[in-house]
Amino acid sequence: MASIRLDLNAEGMSKSQQAIANYVAGALQQIPFSTEEDIAKAVGVSTATVSRFWAAIGFDNLKAFKKHLQESEQETPAGKMKHILSKVDAEEADVIAEITEIAATNLTVSAERIDRSHFSSAVKSLYKADTIYVYGTGASACVSELLSFRLGRIGKRVIVMAGSGRQLLETLAHAGAGDTVLLFGFVKRSPELTVLLEHSDQAGYTTVLVTDLLVSDMLAESDIVLQIDRGAAHGFHSMTAPIALAEALAVGVTKLGGGQALDQLEKLQRLRRQYAALLPK
Repeated sequence: MASIRLDLNAEGMSKSQQAIANYVAGALQQIPFSTEEDIAKAVGVSTATVSRFWAAIGFDNLKAFKKHLQESEQETPAGKMKHILSKVDAEEADVIAEITEIAATNLTVSAERIDRSHFSSAVKSLYKADTIYVYGTGASACVSELLSFRLGRIGKRVIVMAGSGRQLLETLAHAGAGDTVLLFGFVKRSPELTVLLEHSDQAGYTTVLVTDLLVSDMLAESDIVLQIDRGAAHGFHSMTAPIALAEALAVGVTKLGGGQALDQLEKLQRLRRQYAALLPK
């Protein structure tokens, strides 16, 4: 399926319509074979809500949207995703090959989706930040730790925030002007994400949102947005693209740091040599 440009304006959509938009955007391969009842069941809304949705993105009805998809269809990396998950379920499936193909597709779509000017702004914000706060829960927690490890190596002060509850406030209380808060916000908006975004106006820190959502109120509420692909809304969600983005951000910040960043890495290497006998690999 081709890369489809839709008129996705979160400000003009209800919460239900935003949920439908994110489902449709992530399931373009299935939409030609779906009814409004199928979509309503998948998203958890009424069929009437789905019927009203098409006008919100510039189409008369589902039939008109399907026709648009058919006219736009061509061979792209995203098209290769079709039936991958069903193949994995088969007894004779080559799981390594199938998952690798999913990851490759996620990376290709993410590379197309990420706005380069937004990426550049994110790198500059991380580089200039007095302290970098990173928030991620679930599978995103590992990406938070990776980014903290990479940036810490070049001398950046990074704090990984607690995933939920009042513990989050313990670190948030210290975030202020001159700091950057990077948030991984996937699938849906959580109360914690709401707190981090709302508090930025009061505290004065910069927010960088990494998300797989194409439609969300969070996009307008964040200072910088990096949109990636992790697969269909209700399918297998790979962390390949978030990890690649974290690595790219770390390299970008290191590049901006120039000699100072490289000096930090050299200092680490000297310590390794000095204490190699006591602290072997």
